[in-house]
Amino acid sequence: YAVMVAYIAQGGANLEQFIGGSMGDLPHGFGQVATAVTCALALYVARPGAVEKVNNALVGGVVATFLGIVGLGVGSADFGALIAPANQHPEEVVNAFPILFLAMVFQNIVPTVTYQLEGDRDKITTAIVVGTTLPMLMFLAWNAVILGNVMGIDPTLLTQEDPVQLLQSLSDGAVLGNLVGAFSELALVTSLIGFVYGLRDAWTDVLGIDQNKVEEYERYKPLLFAGIFAPPLLLSMANPDIFYHALDYGGAFGVSTLFLVLPPIMVWKQRYGEDNEPLSTKPMVPLGKIPLGSMWKAAATLIIEQGADKLGIVDFFREQM
Repeated sequence: YAVMVAYIAQGGANLEQFIGGSMGDLPHGFGQVATAVTCALALYVARPGAVEKVNNALVGGVVATFLGIVGLGVGSADFGALIAPANQHPEEVVNAFPILFLAMVFQNIVPTVTYQLEGDRDKITTAIVVGTTLPMLMFLAWNAVILGNVMGIDPTLLTQEDPVQLLQSLSDGAVLGNLVGAFSELALVTSLIGFVYGLRDAWTDVLGIDQNKVEEYERYKPLLFAGIFAPPLLLSMANPDIFYHALDYGGAFGVSTLFLVLPPIMVWKQRYGEDNEPLSTKPMVPLGKIPLGSMWKAAATLIIEQGADKLGIVDFFREQM
């Protein structure tokens, strides 16, 4: 839900920025309501096949705008300033971990990959390594181009304004700014579709609703979609600038718990528990218990550190020292 809040908040902000100039002052929350209602209605009435086709087209738009951003942005980016020692801040890396975890989440599809590749170790390894490396390279290219272009304008702006919004508002770089805005909106919508279906499946499992029984599912469908969209919409309207805070909290506590703490514990129990169940796939990471224990303990440490930081405990001790 934290990620849904972030997507609706930022999607609304992007929409308001896109149409605000032609419509004058917009009512409070207009963009968030328009984003949520449009996506909710489209997903509610559309058939899964149609949604898949539209989503594929949107993904194509994401790739096209990404390539356009990189192609145009490389020429105007100040990479010298980007890698200058004076602009490096390694002390902030820990605070960036929640966003990094959230951005690179792919663990929920690993069981599907394992099943579809029939437990073939080499194929699974290739799929995970390649499937992780390509998005990572795209993230690095995106950050280099966006931050490099802001550095070329004024490095101090990075501490004052969202670099994406800054590039969108550039008067001397309209093409790049429009591409950044289009990429941001397309990426949000494609991600939002996936999260909506994920929440729908989660709620139907919790409530015991069988999606294969059409009459039963259609009877509860309005309540399901209201439960999916209403809470994040209300929160995004209450604080339209909640995008980064929602992602920060979602990465620090939600993603860290779901994908960095629970999976190693589950694997540990299956491998070394009293049941001693046979494994469908042999362990692919060497050293056995060491990486498993290190993963959940490191993630738990990060959760505790982020919790202490957000509660002000870290700042309190710094002041006392």
